[in-house]
Amino acid sequence: MPTFEKKLLDLSQLSVIITDDSKVTAKQLLEQSAALRSGCSELKSKSVAVVYTDTISFVTALVAFDGFCGALYLCSRDSIKSIPKDVCHWPINSKTDCSKSTVTSQNDGLSLPIKTKWYLASSGTSGMPKWFSHRFSDLIRQTRISATLQNLCWGSLYEPHRFAGLQVTLQALLSGASLVVTEKTNVIDRVSVYAQQNVSAISATPSMWRQLLMTNQLHSLSLSHISLGGEIADQGIIDALSHYFPIANIRHIYASTEAGVGFVVSDKKAGFPQSWLQEGVNGAELQVDGNQHLRIKPQGRLDKSLVNRIDENGFLDTEDRVELVKGRVLFLGRASGIINVGGNKVHPEKVESVLLSVEGVLQVRVYAKANSVLGALVEAEITINPSLDWSVLVKKIRSQCKLKLQRFEIPVKLRQVTRMEINSSGKLSRSNINV
Repeated sequence: MPTFEKKLLDLSQLSVIITDDSKVTAKQLLEQSAALRSGCSELKSKSVAVVYTDTISFVTALVAFDGFCGALYLCSRDSIKSIPKDVCHWPINSKTDCSKSTVTSQNDGLSLPIKTKWYLASSGTSGMPKWFSHRFSDLIRQTRISATLQNLCWGSLYEPHRFAGLQVTLQALLSGASLVVTEKTNVIDRVSVYAQQNVSAISATPSMWRQLLMTNQLHSLSLSHISLGGEIADQGIIDALSHYFPIANIRHIYASTEAGVGFVVSDKKAGFPQSWLQEGVNGAELQVDGNQHLRIKPQGRLDKSLVNRIDENGFLDTEDRVELVKGRVLFLGRASGIINVGGNKVHPEKVESVLLSVEGVLQVRVYAKANSVLGALVEAEITINPSLDWSVLVKKIRSQCKLKLQRFEIPVKLRQVTRMEINSSGKLSRSNINV
C-alpha cells in the first residue's frame, strides 16, 4: 500500500517547495516529517485534524501522519469547528502535546502502514461543511509522471487543505516538479512572483483565471500547462487562455470533494465528448439520468455517507445538470442552484456564459431576486473593461440575451460592479443569492 512518504522517497532529490522566503526539498520534507512523527507517538492510529497554517508545515504533517494515523482531517481554522469532537488537533492544542511524547524510531508504524483515511471538507457554501473520506491511493490515481512533467514549476493558487489544492500539491511533488507558494493575496503581486520563479504550470478555477486575465500581466508568464476546475469551463475562458498561450496544454478537470477526480478533458472544447457516456473515461463510467443529472461511477471507492446518492449499479448522482449538444455533453450548473422564475428553471451559469460572450465583459455573477408574483427574477452583476462605456455595452448585452436566451432567462436588471468576490475555494461567491 503506497503512503505519501514512500512515494516521496523516490523523488527526494527532485521535488521542491518554494515560498516567499525559503525553499524546501523533498529530502528535507522527509527528514522533517520523520522528526515530527517521532515526537508524536501518541497520535499513532488516532484521528488527527491537521490545521493549515502554512504549506510547508502542512505538507510535512501529511507526509508524517499518512500510514501512521487512522484518519487525517485536512482543516482550515474555520472548518476545524465542524470536525468530530474526539479528533486530536495538529498543530498542538490542549488535547494533544506531542512535545511530551516518547521518541520512537523514524520508521515507527510505517513498516506495516495503517490504511489512513483522508477527510476533506466540502466548500460549505450553505451551512457547515461536510466531510468526505478518501484513501491516498485514490487521491493520486490521476497523478501523472513523466520527464516533461518533472521539469514543470507549478504556481499554487489554492490552499492545500482543499481538494483542488491538494491535487496540485500531490501532482507537483510526486512528479518531481517544483511548487511555488506565496502568501501574497493581490493577484498582480502573485503573477509577479510566478514570473520571477519561472512558473510554467497553473491550476485555477475559471473565476480565478478571469481575475488573472484582468490583470493584463499574464504576458509575463510562459505557461505550458494550464488546468481549470471547480466551476464550469465555458468555451469563452478556454478560448481566451488558448489565445494567450497557444501552445499550452489546456485541460479542464471534472472533480469534486466527495467523488474525487472523475475525468480530464484536454481537447480545448467545453464539456466532454458524448461518446464517453458509452465508452467511459479514465476508468470511470458516466451516465445522464432522466433529470439531466450527470452520474459517475469512479474507479476508486466512494465515501459511505454518499449512500443515498448512489444507485443500485454504483453510479453517484453528481447533482450537476447537463445537456447534449452536437456530440458534446455540456454542463448547465448545479441542480441546487436553479432559479425558479414562474415555474421555469434558469441556470445562473448558462446566463453567465451568454453575458461573458459579449466582448468587453470580464466577469459576471447571475443571481435571483425575490419576486412576489413569479417567485424570483434573474439579475446580474457585471465587471467590464474600464475603457468601455457602460450604457453602450448594456445595449450589446441585451441584444445578445435576446438571441441566446429565452425570455424568462434574461436578467431584468444589470448592475455594474468593479470586482467580483471569490470565495476561499476559488469559486465565484454565490452566498447572497436569494432563490
